[in-house]
Amino acid sequence: MNYNLNHNFSLKLKDVWLFDLDNTLYPPSTNIFGMIDKNMKKFISKKLNISPEEALKLQKEFYKEFGTTLFGLMKYHNVDPDEFLDFVHDVDLRRLKKSESLKKNINKLPGLKILFTNGDKKYALKVLKSLGIKNSIDQIYDIKRANYLPKPKPQTYLRLINEFRINPQQTVFFEDIEKNLEPAHKLGITTVHIGRNSYQEKVNNSSKYIDYRFNCINSALKSILDNIAR
Repeated sequence: MNYNLNHNFSLKLKDVWLFDLDNTLYPPSTNIFGMIDKNMKKFISKKLNISPEEALKLQKEFYKEFGTTLFGLMKYHNVDPDEFLDFVHDVDLRRLKKSESLKKNINKLPGLKILFTNGDKKYALKVLKSLGIKNSIDQIYDIKRANYLPKPKPQTYLRLINEFRINPQQTVFFEDIEKNLEPAHKLGITTVHIGRNSYQEKVNNSSKYIDYRFNCINSALKSILDNIAR
């Protein structure tokens, strides 16, 4: 379900646009992140010499507790982050297609466009290139640039704000994971959830920190551009 922007609310003064990467700039139906998820399980199983079932359990526990599996592996198992990131991001991106409409809509947004991802820059650049929007993004704030502090840790949002000297009140954040929007909203950033699980969102009462919801990124961008043009 798409939620139209409130006609009493103007986005004309917004000039910073934060984009999550996986399952936000491309649809979950591509199963790219599903392949990454499987690679995480394989890596943990092999690295820690545990069964795939144990690896999956540990993977999900770390993700739930820290925001990324990598953070837990670094904290408790001294895993080399580069080794982990290279392994899990070794996926076939041919399912991603260039989107002229996405490129056009992002390019029309006024101001600074920043990719804000828990992945690394090397992988992010491959995805952006596959989508045809590599030159549409001005900066990439990846997990390494964040000193491995992942979303939704509040510190990483503050680091981003300080590094780019942005005004949260003039910033919009697009993200598919609900909990990653909460710290942004608390800082005054306008939050846009991208995804189809509207019912689950309401069950989780996430409406308190999600300003707008859209099925896909292009629907959100079109609505925002219409709002700006009024």
